[in-house]
Amino acid sequence: MNFKNTLLIGALSGFIVGVLFIYVQPLFGMSPLTDRHAAAYTQLSNIGPSIALIVAWTAHLLVSIGYGIATGLALFISKDLLSFGIFIAALGWITTVIAGPANQLIVRVVTRDGFPSLNGLPPLNFNLDAKLLLHLIFFLAIGVFLLGYSYLGKHKADSLRQSA
Repeated sequence: MNFKNTLLIGALSGFIVGVLFIYVQPLFGMSPLTDRHAAAYTQLSNIGPSIALIVAWTAHLLVSIGYGIATGLALFISKDLLSFGIFIAALGWITTVIAGPANQLIVRVVTRDGFPSLNGLPPLNFNLDAKLLLHLIFFLAIGVFLLGYSYLGKHKADSLRQSA
């Protein structure tokens, strides 16, 4: 398994799953993150609605790409499928716990409202709720992409060895 390609596929998977995430969120009773961020950008700054939506999508997709790369790293350092599954569960849980404060921080930075004090951020989310389920599905989907890539890469390498 090639490290660079694994991270690249992770990033690409993060992008794709990041787009799907926004369209799946309403199925979990949430308004799309990009809509909420765009509304906050227009309310807290002089950013127009169209630009705010573009900025919200850009921020969301950059975070999703980062999550994809993190999942690629998890696959690369995992010894087996069980440890990879544990990494995916941990990533889903950690990102759910910090999502509220992290989203608020992104809104504040984008609107140039500055870094809020720690007590000005929403609380950490330790609830076992739809947000956790959605994050777990998000990382699982990226993991499936990466496992598919890994399987195809091994299958191709085996085929090349047999034909040589």
